[in-house]
Amino acid sequence: MRYPRAVDLTDWMLAFHLISAFAVAAALVLFSVLVVSGRRMTTLDQTRTLFRIAPVGNALITAGLGLVLLFGVILSFSRDFKLWNGWIIAAIVLFVAFGGVGRRSGVYYTEVQKLAEAGDEGEVLTRLRASTGMLLHVATVALFVLILLDMIWKPGA
Repeated sequence: MRYPRAVDLTDWMLAFHLISAFAVAAALVLFSVLVVSGRRMTTLDQTRTLFRIAPVGNALITAGLGLVLLFGVILSFSRDFKLWNGWIIAAIVLFVAFGGVGRRSGVYYTEVQKLAEAGDEGEVLTRLRASTGMLLHVATVALFVLILLDMIWKPGA
């Protein structure tokens, strides 16, 4: 009879890496709902409700990204991956791009939130319906999908 192998530290790091990635994915789903819903808002009170939910996504994405990076680095050392492998370089470049575009998207919606708190209904509704925020968010989601594809298939490995 063959027994399953014991779970080691590398298995735990992979599990935590994946859970952290799911936290980022959950935040992106939440932000997607907020972006689409924001485009349909008709009053300032409705938009304020959306902005009260956003801190949950902020916490998920901040913690998730930090932990994904931490556990990814630990995994790369424990599995003897070389940092100059093409798929690792691609992941790093995509991670930086994801962070940059995601930060820009967050800044855009934070500015809209400040306008909502100031009571500028017309400007808030105009910015929520503008394509800028939506395009930034779509680019963020696309970069996340590219990172996932890179992690799954590891091109050049």
